[in-house]
Amino acid sequence: MSEMEKVISFLFGIAMNALIIMALLSLNGKINRQKKWLSILSLISTIIFSFIPTTGTRVDKDLWEYHLGFPAEGFIYRGGWDINFSSLGFIYNFFFFYWVFKFILKVREVGVAIAKGLKSQS
Repeated sequence: MSEMEKVISFLFGIAMNALIIMALLSLNGKINRQKKWLSILSLISTIIFSFIPTTGTRVDKDLWEYHLGFPAEGFIYRGGWDINFSSLGFIYNFFFFYWVFKFILKVREVGVAIAKGLKSQS
C-alpha cells in the first residue's frame, strides 16, 4: 500500500467514525450546544489519552505494533504512516469520556443548586 493510500484510508476511517458518532448523538433528533461542546471535549480527550505513554500505549512485540487508546484501543500504529483505526475502541473511548464529562456537569449542577438552597435558608 502506498503512502497516499494509507493517508486516504486513515482519513476515511476518521470520517466514518465521525458519522457514526453524530448518528448516535442525534438519536432523539436534536444536538444542542452542550452536546456539541461535550463532543469536542470528548474527541480531544480521546486523542490525547491515546498518546499518553503510561496509560494509553500497549506494545505487541511479536508484530511490533503499538496499540494506542484508553480505556479501549482506538488506534494501531505500525510505523511510518501506517496508522489504523479500531473503530469500536475509538467510539467506546469517545462515549466513555462523553459520559464522564456529562456526569461532571451534573454533579456541578447539583452542587450549585445545593449551594443556592443553603444560601437562601440563611
